[in-house]
Amino acid sequence: MNDLEKLILSAGNSELSASQRHQAFGELVYRFQDAANGWAFAVLGDVHMAQDAVQEAFVTAYQNLGQLRQPVAFSGWFKRIVVTQCHRLVRGKRVITHSLETTGDLPSPEQQPADLVESGELSEKVLAAIQALPEPEQIVTEMYYLEGYSQKEIANSLKLPLTTVKKRLQYARGHLKGILYTMVDALAPLPQPEPVPIPVHSGYGKRP
Repeated sequence: MNDLEKLILSAGNSELSASQRHQAFGELVYRFQDAANGWAFAVLGDVHMAQDAVQEAFVTAYQNLGQLRQPVAFSGWFKRIVVTQCHRLVRGKRVITHSLETTGDLPSPEQQPADLVESGELSEKVLAAIQALPEPEQIVTEMYYLEGYSQKEIANSLKLPLTTVKKRLQYARGHLKGILYTMVDALAPLPQPEPVPIPVHSGYGKRP
C-alpha cells in the first residue's frame, strides 16, 4: 500500500480522531488541488467557476469517502465528483466548454464512456451506469477510461494478470454499450414533422 492509499484510508477512518482525519484529507487536498482545478477548468472554461466547483467537490468527497470501495480508485472517483459539480454549476445555463481531450488527460474520443462522461445531460447517468457494474469491472473501467491508466499499469497496480484486466474491460464495454445507446436514444430529440404544403390556387383573389 502506497502513501496515497494510506492517506485515503486515514481520511475516511471513523476510528481516528477528527483532527487526524482532517489532517489526512488536507494532504489529499494539497495533492489533488491543481489537478482538480485543471479538470474543472477544462469543463467550464472559467477560472472562478472552476474554483467554486473544486471547493464543493472536496467537501462532497470528504463527506462520502465511506462510499469509496478501493483507495486505488480515488482519483477517478474524485474526478467524477468534480465533473458533477461543474455540471451542477452550469445546469440551465449556456457555457462554452473545453473538451478534456485537449488536456491529454483522457483516452481517445473513440472510447465512448470517457466521452459521454463529459457530455452534460448524460454525465450523471453514465457515471451511475459505471457504478452499477460489478466491483471488479467497475474498478478497471474507472482506472482505464477515467484515470488514463494503461491496461498494463492496471494489471501491475491491482496485481492481476493482463488477460484478466482485458476480459474485465471487455465485459464492461459490452455491458455499458447497451446502457449508453439506450440513454442516447431516449434523450435524442424527436424528428420535426414535415411541413404541410399550402395549396396555391391560380385563381385566388379573383371574383368568380
